[in-house]
Amino acid sequence: MLEPWGAHDLRHPLHDPERLDRWYRWSLAVLLALSAGLVGLWKLDRDASSWRDETVSYAVGKRSLSELWLLVQHIDAVHGLYYFLAHVLLAVRDDGVLTLRVLSVLGTLTAVLGVRAIGSRLGDPATGFLAGVAFLCVPQVQFYAQEARSYALVSASVVWATWFFVRALQDDRRRWWTGYAGLLLLAGWLHVFALLVLLAHAVTLWRGGHLGRLGRRWLSVIAFVGCAVAPLAVVSAGQASAQLDWLGRPGLQDWLGFAVPAVVAAALGRLLRRHGGAPAGAVTLPLIGVPLMVVPAGFLLTVSVVHPWYVDRYVLYCMSGPALLVGGALRHWQSILRAEADPARRRRRLYATAATACAVLSALGPWYWQVRSPASRTDTVESYWGLTVSAPGDPEPVLFEPARRRAWILARPRSFGPLDDIALTRTPAASGTLYGVEAPPDVIRQRMLRHREINVLRDRPGQPQDNTPAEITKRDVLRRHYRLCWVIPVNGGESAIFIRRDAAPTNPLCAPGRDIYS
Repeated sequence: MLEPWGAHDLRHPLHDPERLDRWYRWSLAVLLALSAGLVGLWKLDRDASSWRDETVSYAVGKRSLSELWLLVQHIDAVHGLYYFLAHVLLAVRDDGVLTLRVLSVLGTLTAVLGVRAIGSRLGDPATGFLAGVAFLCVPQVQFYAQEARSYALVSASVVWATWFFVRALQDDRRRWWTGYAGLLLLAGWLHVFALLVLLAHAVTLWRGGHLGRLGRRWLSVIAFVGCAVAPLAVVSAGQASAQLDWLGRPGLQDWLGFAVPAVVAAALGRLLRRHGGAPAGAVTLPLIGVPLMVVPAGFLLTVSVVHPWYVDRYVLYCMSGPALLVGGALRHWQSILRAEADPARRRRRLYATAATACAVLSALGPWYWQVRSPASRTDTVESYWGLTVSAPGDPEPVLFEPARRRAWILARPRSFGPLDDIALTRTPAASGTLYGVEAPPDVIRQRMLRHREINVLRDRPGQPQDNTPAEITKRDVLRRHYRLCWVIPVNGGESAIFIRRDAAPTNPLCAPGRDIYS
């Protein structure tokens, strides 16, 4: 027997509050996803340019699986999972580094939606939307959204792990802890420093008074993730001295880059706590956002005073903390505007809000444009194309100074023509290294002196110099036996033509009075 329809069944969908709420939530999510996708794809090719780190990602991704396995046993194990993903993706479609940048765009989009999900969970849909927009507007987020490296994927994994952590705090069911453990595992294998987020979560548990109730479950998750990531951590620690030897101790710029958003996060957290009125033990935006910003980055900076390991991209996910707090603060300001009874005052506040938004966008707009230009990166690999003899014939003698600048030719070696790589003994792929294996210093000296002319592809003057025996030998031979006759500067480096001293008097490049930069 059919039951009679009730009034609710006859109600028009537009008058159904639950359906309207669902449409509202999904509309904001779709709008945010479209915005993140469009911003990420805007000038994604960066004027058809790439830089050396992206070239490494592409070149390693093009290696066979056996060559990848050989590589991570020697160096860069911390990026091993990302290189495997790059290998799979490039096997499906190879558009150069552009293919890998699309992966970063998707990672950033996923992270933005994760920030929105946390903000919606701890506030309302508008809070989540505003937090997602704030995260998308962070300059570093846009920078690495178009980088053919792993950092956007790491951020996405950490942000969604934090969402599962929030759900587990609110609803102590196994599925939330399982999702939390799985995403932490993924984040840790994408980059070991992603697990520094556990320090932030520990502070959240402690400050929220949840250690007694949930501490055992959390520690069980940490133990499982720690055991699963331990092999990678051990191997990466053994490779750290060779992989991070280019890093120096944190400078003033690093400390300011951390302190400014940390202070903003702390101030916004204090504001939201004062006006939030949340009961004791509640999971709130300040409880999640402030530790997320302050703890992982602060810890890595402090450690880097002794062991220089800090680069802001290693803890890019920390920017989700201030974004959550900014979203909550903007939502609070919106509530104040709506509650304002005086029309004139409300109008003035609306004008002030619009003016502030325009000022912020005006300040950030040029930066957003600049990060999409080749000059925003340390160097431009394509600018080296044509700096060597590309016509068939005798290979041109080339020296890389330092050896890791061999990255400039990894992605498109055919663009450089036949080269006689003077110092190289084993190629990067064959040796299981990023830049190949160079000969002993005595062999390098002998090989160099055979050539009347050497094209040295090197860093611009003023950059720190490597003090390995091979690099010292290169500089010593060039200084004693060769004369610098022509320099072609490009973004991030230069091509320097050295002529052996016994041949210099008859070489037009070394004519007296000639400007070596002409």
